Order: sequence, then structure tokens, then C-alpha cells
Amino acid sequence: MDGQDASPGSRDDTPRRGTPSSVLRLKFSAVAVGTARRRIRGELADAGVAPPVLDDVEVVASELLGNAVRHARAIAGGVLLLGWRIEDGEVTVRVTDGGSGRTVERREAGLLSDSGRGLHIIEKLASSWGVVDHAGGLRTVWAAVPLPRTPRPGLRVVR
Repeated sequence: MDGQDASPGSRDDTPRRGTPSSVLRLKFSAVAVGTARRRIRGELADAGVAPPVLDDVEVVASELLGNAVRHARAIAGGVLLLGWRIEDGEVTVRVTDGGSGRTVERREAGLLSDSGRGLHIIEKLASSWGVVDHAGGLRTVWAAVPLPRTPRPGLRVVR
């Protein structure tokens, strides 16, 4: 485990220390979303994140990237940034783009609408999400996906 001792009661599916974050520079294109999903999933799997959380993070990353490509502008050079960090019992995923001049907010999608559900999905999978506007018109939209709490050895959860 990266040459560091595991804390008492830790399991193989808990994230390893020493691999807390990464940032990917991506082409501002819908085609980049699939590549980014596979990359973030692989990096987080290598960091020891459990498969159910990987699934949620992959969906959240897809929604954030898709929204950026559909509703925002590219950063200079025709790119956007996808970042993640493992910290405080959660994986925070963030996408930075060139902004759009519009506020980021949930909207109600009609039953047969083919869009408008992204932030609803993110709210179901994430413990929190938000928007940070930066100088120069850049904008970061982030979401925090909780990691499961690891029960202590010898104890089991009864439902």
C-alpha cells in the first residue's frame, strides 16, 4: 500500500494515502467525455476506491463534463479541466471551463425531455455540489461523492 502502513481496521477498498488528486486537461469536445470517464475511473481504482463509488464518480464526471461542453465555453486553447481529490471521506470531482455568462442551476425537465436531468442526477449521487466563478470568466462546477465508511473489524451492520 504505497509503502505506508494501513490504519487499524482499514480494508483494501479504502483509498490509499499518497494518491489524493489529479487534474486532466481535455479537449473541449463531447468525444473527450468517454476518455475522461475511463481515466478518472482507472486512477481512482488505482487509489483504492471501491467499485460502487467508482460508478457514482464516473456518472458525476460525465454529467459535469457534458454540461460544460453543452452550456459553456472552452478555456483558451480549446480545453477544459477535470480534477478529482480524495479528502475528508469523499471524492470531489470538479470541471473547469470558460464559463457561460449564465447561472448554473437545476431545471425541471419534462417527462419526455432528452436533457435537463444532469444536476438532479448529481444531487442524488453527491453529498454536495457547487459553483465557483474565477477571474477571467472561468468557472468550476464541483460535486463531492461520499466514500463508504469502513466498519471496524468484528462489527457488522444490522438492518
